Amino acid sequence: MIALGICAFPALLIVVLASLRLLFFKNRNEVEFSEAKKHSSSGRTILLTGGKMTKCLQLARMFQALGDRVIVAETPLYKWCGTRFSRAVERFVEIPKIKGEGEAYQQALIDLAKAEKVTLFVPVASPKAALYDAKAKPFFPSTTKVFHLDEALVRQLDDKHQFSELCRSFGLSAPESYLIESQEALLSLQLTAGKKYILKKIAYDPVYRLDLRQLPYSGWEKWVASLPISAEEPWVLQEFVEGREVCTHTTTQAGQINLYVCSDSSPFQVNYKMLYLDQVEAWVKSFITQLGGTGQISFDFIIRDDGTVVPIECNPRTHSAITLFHNQLTAGRAYHPSTDTKTYLPNESSGHTYWIYHELYRLLTSKSPRQFFSLLKRIWTGKEAVFSWEDPWPFWFNNHVSIPYQLLQRMTRGATWTRIDFNIGKLVVPGGD
Repeated sequence: MIALGICAFPALLIVVLASLRLLFFKNRNEVEFSEAKKHSSSGRTILLTGGKMTKCLQLARMFQALGDRVIVAETPLYKWCGTRFSRAVERFVEIPKIKGEGEAYQQALIDLAKAEKVTLFVPVASPKAALYDAKAKPFFPSTTKVFHLDEALVRQLDDKHQFSELCRSFGLSAPESYLIESQEALLSLQLTAGKKYILKKIAYDPVYRLDLRQLPYSGWEKWVASLPISAEEPWVLQEFVEGREVCTHTTTQAGQINLYVCSDSSPFQVNYKMLYLDQVEAWVKSFITQLGGTGQISFDFIIRDDGTVVPIECNPRTHSAITLFHNQLTAGRAYHPSTDTKTYLPNESSGHTYWIYHELYRLLTSKSPRQFFSLLKRIWTGKEAVFSWEDPWPFWFNNHVSIPYQLLQRMTRGATWTRIDFNIGKLVVPGGD
């Protein structure tokens, strides 16, 4: 990946400089950017976290298009993230990384909301941060609306076993699942003959989440014995459901869906295109209506061959599929209080989004001419999720500063990583967030 970045450096630099040149002439012939921003100001100040992730950049651009003032907070490791250098962001603030009970992290957000008179806080949370954002929610000033579910709901939805039980209580489909708190408990289970199961850690783990081996298999007991299963770190054994995997993202206010996206999915998903699947949308609407609450909720589903929609996971946070609103920035209204009952969906012209370095890597490792040209077509017809002709610096800093900086940090310490994820702007590491 380092070699690929070096080789692509000159060409991408030319693209960024050309973009800046075009922008310069555009601004000279039109109202200056700062003046346009000034005259269209909404008077609102938005605080976002998760600056390293493309979804934060997407939200920043959406809010800025509404005339909102955008502040982004991120931890020191990601201080060179592309969002920091976006024209949509007025201020970037470094906050402490989450340690222990996360008191310093939470207090920094609360203090920032007070100092900047933040009217809306939208946490673009990593799986680890989502809970700490929820714990801080009651302590924000009354003038700041926190667009996030309460702590109890975040805990319940993040727990794959509790989530399945909640689905059943709502009269909705859910996979067979068992709470596992020890290796012995798992090995003594009487599994349904002929069925396959997936073992998942309940707490988010960036490495174990990619291990989707099907149980039981010959010698599986040895693998189970190596896993850190305990009452403090429980796992869930979930029925393996075969079919089409899709994901959804919703923005909800008091049980009303204001924004909805559905896309094909996979364990490592870096390509999104809107799907219109009535049975999935109906399931989501029923769940959200019964749940209530205000925040962002994402689901992973398997659609069986008979059309049954089976939820396999719920993530109470922003989803990267929101990049499909790249050409519909006014969808940011879904986060502001409104009597408008409209539900924002990606329009037909949104096409599909991708991240260029993932596609370039696939091109270099393609196994056939057919696959190679299929990838070229995807690049040519789609939208690079980070790059914008009117806002080119995030693309540059994400790919050529932030990721290399993280790589150097790991390499100089002799530390390992599992993969580079340009979508979430970080290295996936053991024990990460």
